[in-house]
Amino acid sequence: MIPTTDSAPRRKFFLMPIPPTPNGGLHLGHIAGPYLRMDMIGRYLRGQGHEVAVISAVDGFDSYVLWKGVQEDRPPEEVCRTYHARIARDLAALDIEVDAFLDLVQGPYAARHARNATAVVTELVTLGLTETVTEKVLYSRATGRYLTGAWLTGECPACRTPAAGYFCEACGALFRPEQMLNPRPRADDAGLEWRQVESLFLRIGDEPDLERRMRSCGAPDAFITLVRRHLDQESRLFRLTAPGTWGVAWPADRWGNPRVLFEAAWEYALTCGDRYAETDPEHRHPMARDSEVTTLVSFGIDNAVLLLAGNIPLMTASGDRKPFDYVLTNYFYNLQGSKFSTSRRHVIWATDIVEMTPASSDAVRAFLARESPERETTNFDVGDFIAFATRRLAGTLQARIDRARGTLGAAPPEQMTVPQPLRTRLEASMTAFDQAFRLDAFSARAASAVLQAWADLDDIDLSRPDHAYGWLKGLAYFAAPIMPRLASYLWHVVGHDQPILRRHLAIASVPRGETGRPVRFQPLSLGLLRPCLPDSIGLEETV
Repeated sequence: MIPTTDSAPRRKFFLMPIPPTPNGGLHLGHIAGPYLRMDMIGRYLRGQGHEVAVISAVDGFDSYVLWKGVQEDRPPEEVCRTYHARIARDLAALDIEVDAFLDLVQGPYAARHARNATAVVTELVTLGLTETVTEKVLYSRATGRYLTGAWLTGECPACRTPAAGYFCEACGALFRPEQMLNPRPRADDAGLEWRQVESLFLRIGDEPDLERRMRSCGAPDAFITLVRRHLDQESRLFRLTAPGTWGVAWPADRWGNPRVLFEAAWEYALTCGDRYAETDPEHRHPMARDSEVTTLVSFGIDNAVLLLAGNIPLMTASGDRKPFDYVLTNYFYNLQGSKFSTSRRHVIWATDIVEMTPASSDAVRAFLARESPERETTNFDVGDFIAFATRRLAGTLQARIDRARGTLGAAPPEQMTVPQPLRTRLEASMTAFDQAFRLDAFSARAASAVLQAWADLDDIDLSRPDHAYGWLKGLAYFAAPIMPRLASYLWHVVGHDQPILRRHLAIASVPRGETGRPVRFQPLSLGLLRPCLPDSIGLEETV
């Protein structure tokens, strides 16, 4: 648990949402998992008075950037720049705060990123912790392309569902290209042949220590099971290089096949950590073993093996670094019962839903938090969202807010505090809120439940100024990580200015009543949402 009393020391936090691939924007499936959840954690920690830096990047060396370049007939560097900006816009559209968002293919940190990654793998080789493995990959004599990553499609060898590259998005398996069932090229790669290549792997020695560390950082049992399965299948080896030319270069193998480092988020942690150290007064690197900075990374089940089997052993190999202290994990988030899919145009983009419809970022965030895919795959149902936004937010909650705000507006301006017994209820709710934000077991759903219970508080009289004040003040605090725009507005209404801090809940203030431009929830309908919905969703108006 994070200390939250006034006497607790102020702590430093480094948060890194998993770097997204810049081959498109972010849809609600992306947002619901690692990005919203990490933003909620960051806002909560700031509310306790801690120092928080959220730093991430784009995974620009992913082979899907190359594939997007082929589709759009432009170089991968340009693709990376375009979608780096698009992703930043999508995050901002849903008020997801990122202090720095780096492009490590180009820009001021690109060279440093390459040096960081190369230095670590070189160190592993020097320490005798690596093993060279000969494997087979399909090679196109016509294009000179190695069919790995985005270029290879087929079926997952573990669950036999359609898969591409090294990963299965259905079961989370990580496998070698030669293990793909029914392998075939994604593009027009003719003249195929199986070619032997040499790849470098990290040898994982202390598996009990790895499991202990996975559990201590909050990895769920299902994710740990995936790691165990992978290590059993790969004889305790984890990939460090892959054949190809797009990425941080590694010396060619003995047959002259070009190689690049197989990026698995640890290198992003080092470079994003460099960015953190630049702004830290003592220039402390958050990933250093003796660092007092608490670190978190967020990712989905498709990255479980990379972030656990790879990062933990690699970051602890030399003794100078540490892995992330905590992991925030999620399953997939579907759209109308089936997987979000850009290729099938079965997608709702983050920017579109708030810019093309009356849906506010707060309404979207609140619904996604309530449906968070933290323990299982969950689903964005358009009808459910319309009902939630219209009845729950624009109806019940908005009516209560209007009543409480009107009461304060009619009351004489004087200092107020949260009355008893409302204060007792507030303290109990804060305890439940703290439990929801445990870093080793964070639950966006539990946090959402606390907010909803406070919003529905029934043994209060909102026609009384002291009750209206106490309820609005508590609502602002509990809404801050979930619905930040509403929270900021209500905090101002009760007489406080930003930031929203826990310790200010007990401080008296003079309510402002009607002030500024109010934040209001709007009723939604299928017709109003149509501009952002894909044609794949065939619905009739029911709300």
